[in-house]
Amino acid sequence: MFKLCILQAGPINKDLVQDYPSYDKMFSSFLNKKIQFWNLDVYNIYENIFPENLTIYNAFIITGSAYGVYKNHSWIKELFEVIKKIVHLKTPLLGICFGHQAIAQALGGHVIKSSKGWGIGIKEITTKKYNCLLGNFNKLSLIFFHQDQVVKLPDNAELIAGNSFCNISSFSIGDSALALQAHPEFNKDFSLKLLHARKSSIEPATYLEAINELETLEHDGKLITPNIINFLEQKF
Repeated sequence: MFKLCILQAGPINKDLVQDYPSYDKMFSSFLNKKIQFWNLDVYNIYENIFPENLTIYNAFIITGSAYGVYKNHSWIKELFEVIKKIVHLKTPLLGICFGHQAIAQALGGHVIKSSKGWGIGIKEITTKKYNCLLGNFNKLSLIFFHQDQVVKLPDNAELIAGNSFCNISSFSIGDSALALQAHPEFNKDFSLKLLHARKSSIEPATYLEAINELETLEHDGKLITPNIINFLEQKF
């Protein structure tokens, strides 16, 4: 049976836990067409809980998080070593938001808290490579929710997509690592509730723009789901 390992990099915002208990449950919903047939293990890496044997898994996902990958936490340092091992094994590795940033930072790229501020809402990204691990798309509209950005790619990485606000929105390393700043697993309801929960730390204009986008625009999270599943299952 296909074995998926989710490396959960943080808890859900405390104000949303009642409706959305954990990131791994959101990924289970996002991947619901397949995950019922998979064997799933979840590790709360932010509590320093890591898998002992990486070789038993067919694919890995690193989730989003409110933590910054540049913070001096022991579990983040351990995660960087785990990322290096997974990439060396060439096991499919998907990084979302914090996971995207962690893959970059672990492998020689660079992540900062951007002076541009929050990137929140439904944003369009342009693909730099039409035939890529995300699929054959020229443009994608996806849900974003971040302050940090990858500003330098690892030497062996290939840029997949970006826009003027977030130049490095997605990248790949060979065919076994895929990193995405956006949140295809988020839905509008969760995003709006998270936006309200963090209102005090967000610029008013950014807050209002994000509400408008999340209430009126459609996103392509479900559109790229089959491609993400294909990526995860590619070596099974």
